[in-house]
Amino acid sequence: MTNEPIKVHTLQFNGSGVFNPDVLADTHRQLDGVEADNATQAVFMRGEGKNFSQGLDLEYLMAHPDIFSSFVTDTMHLAARLLTFPVPVVSLINGHAFGLGAMLVLASDYAVMRGDRGFFCLPEIDIGMTLTVRMNALVKARLSARAIRETLLTGGRLTGEQARSLGIVDAVGDESELEALALQVSVPMVGKPRELLSGLKYGLHHELIDLMLSDAPDDPYKQVKIWPRDR
Repeated sequence: MTNEPIKVHTLQFNGSGVFNPDVLADTHRQLDGVEADNATQAVFMRGEGKNFSQGLDLEYLMAHPDIFSSFVTDTMHLAARLLTFPVPVVSLINGHAFGLGAMLVLASDYAVMRGDRGFFCLPEIDIGMTLTVRMNALVKARLSARAIRETLLTGGRLTGEQARSLGIVDAVGDESELEALALQVSVPMVGKPRELLSGLKYGLHHELIDLMLSDAPDDPYKQVKIWPRDR
C-alpha cells in the first residue's frame, strides 16, 4: 500500500433504499463500472437519511405478484456477486437495515454502523414470513448461532453496539465517522490482486454461491411437524 488516497465507489441507496427491478439493475450497473475501472479499490454501500435499506419494495412486488418469487431470487444473485466481488465491499449502515438490507450487510466484507440511530433487523417472524432457501443459506453462513437467535428467531432490532457484540459489524461511530471507519477497517484488503481476492472469496463461500446461482427451487420454508413421529 502507498499513502495515495484510496479510490472508493459509493453505492448510494436513496430514500428508504427499497429494492425493485430498477434499483437492482442500477446496482448491478454500478458494480459493472467498478469492475471495469481498475483504479477503484473499494465499494462503500450506504443509504440516505434514517435508512440504509428497508429491503424489498413490497408495494411494487405486491402489485406485480407474477415476479415476486423470481425477483427475490434475483436479489440473492446480487448477494452472491458481493460475496465474490474483486474489491472489498463495506456497508456503511447509516440507518435502518431491514430484511434484504440486512442481508446485503451480511454479504459485505466489512460493516460499520451508526451508534445513535438505526437498527439491524431480520423481521420475518413478525411479518408472517419465513426465509427462502437462498436467504436462509446466506443467514446461516454469515451469522453465528447466537446472532441468529437474537435476530432471525426473535425479530430483534439491534443497535450498533449490539450488532458489534454479535460480530455483525466491525465498528460503530457517529454518522460523520462512518466513512473514516470504513476506510480503517477495510484497508488490509485494499489493493490486493483482484483475481486472487475474488477466487479466495469464492473458495470460502462456494457452496453458498453455487446454491444461490443454481436452478434449485427457492421457496420459503414451511412449518413442519416432527413430533409425534409417524410409527
